[in-house]
Amino acid sequence: MIRWQRRGSFGEAPRRRLGTAAAAMLVVLAAAVNFLAGLGRPAYPIWDESYYLTSVERYEAGIAQFASHPPLGLALIAAGDALLHPNRGVDTRRVGWDKQIAGDQIPRDYSFAGVRLASGLFAVLGAVLFFALMRVLTRRTLSALALASLYVFQNAFIVQFRAAQLDAFQVAFVIAALLCFAVSAQRGSRSSPLLELAFGVAYGLAVMVKVNAAVLAPLGVMLVVRRIAMGWRSVPRGPLLLTAARDGAIMVAGCLAAVTAVFTLHFALNRVPPDAHSPAGRKDLAFISSAYSAYLHHERPLSPAVVWDAARDYSRFMTADFKGVPRSDPNGSTPLEWPLGRGTINYRWDSTGRETAYVQLVGNPAGWLLGLAALIASLALVALPRPGRRPSAHPERRALTIMLLLQYLVFMAVHLYLGTHRVMYLYHYFIGLLLTLCLIPLAAAEAAERWPALCAQRTALLGAMCVLLWAGFFFYAPLTFHWYLTHGQCEWRDVLQHVVSCQ
Repeated sequence: MIRWQRRGSFGEAPRRRLGTAAAAMLVVLAAAVNFLAGLGRPAYPIWDESYYLTSVERYEAGIAQFASHPPLGLALIAAGDALLHPNRGVDTRRVGWDKQIAGDQIPRDYSFAGVRLASGLFAVLGAVLFFALMRVLTRRTLSALALASLYVFQNAFIVQFRAAQLDAFQVAFVIAALLCFAVSAQRGSRSSPLLELAFGVAYGLAVMVKVNAAVLAPLGVMLVVRRIAMGWRSVPRGPLLLTAARDGAIMVAGCLAAVTAVFTLHFALNRVPPDAHSPAGRKDLAFISSAYSAYLHHERPLSPAVVWDAARDYSRFMTADFKGVPRSDPNGSTPLEWPLGRGTINYRWDSTGRETAYVQLVGNPAGWLLGLAALIASLALVALPRPGRRPSAHPERRALTIMLLLQYLVFMAVHLYLGTHRVMYLYHYFIGLLLTLCLIPLAAAEAAERWPALCAQRTALLGAMCVLLWAGFFFYAPLTFHWYLTHGQCEWRDVLQHVVSCQ
């Protein structure tokens, strides 16, 4: 709703203020346009869709299978396709024959709208959760609405989330975990079992989409350690440590409950043994244990023991697959390049002879650089003493900033290590990018508290940020939405930095 309110004690005249529900609806509408409109185009597989389409087909046939990633994201892609069911009447049986399919092997009338639906829907959900996170960090609806543009108009998110890929699901769950973390951090020493449980569940679900979300575990640890530190001198230590142990146990229980539920549903829904005559079936059968095989052949019921053994089989498959990932790729990039948005990927290009349309993973430079600037500013603001050494009026903001900075450093260290064992891609930075975006309102608020003149410019600065974000979004929109460009128009997109090799 929209209501008239006074701003507070500044003596200003009443002004019109946008209600939270109305602002959230605006976010939903803008996100729906960017993430859902025209999902069926282009009608060709984009990047890892050539793997995930095959998994969807086996899901719909109820065939037991393993994959390179945990099953939640793949199950959600399959659920979206089953919900829309655009390929009724199309013979898709051969799509699931192997673990990968080439574009020219996909049936001519195959619609991609169904397999991309769930990813687009979760992208919209992620936009709303990001708005809620910004609302918690700023405590201002209008500021949160402006900051939501960092997500809604981020070209890299749009390209990745409009495809039948896993990142939209993981990012939505990661934002949910960050939202729970931020609310918990602002409560100081007061814990909330419901919040700890929600954090654990969201974290567990993110891990069950892609394992690299496990890097966020320090967030929960830091929450518990901070509460112990805050009460160490004022609260009896026995009850304090018991409460901390309870909070940590609830987080772990929520995570384990999410992991167990996902695996159980996966094994319950896919009861048909793999086809030994198909390449996909032979690859999966090599990792199926006797206990899991007995379940698939209806020789024993689904039980915790079966789920445990089957989950171990799944983990062994993922481990073996990880060892098979190459260490280099022409499209790969290193974590040191990611904060600058380098390492763009051409997912596909289609030419008419005069014009060419691209699907290019390229980030909105305004949002990417704002995140980098916030990262640097946060480090400086934490390190530099406050003017006159006055204590902060919002100590929870400083604590939240420090914890997010530490989490970012852990994220980068882990991915630098992973980069020595396998090729990495720009979209592996999405969690790190989200952490830097969270630092934007925190660094801005801290700077405004130190230098009050900035507070008067808040609206102008937010407006300028939105203009830059929209300009960056529209500049790269043709590469995001597969719009046709002439060679000269394409070359214009390389003005800021080389992002696409124009055909």
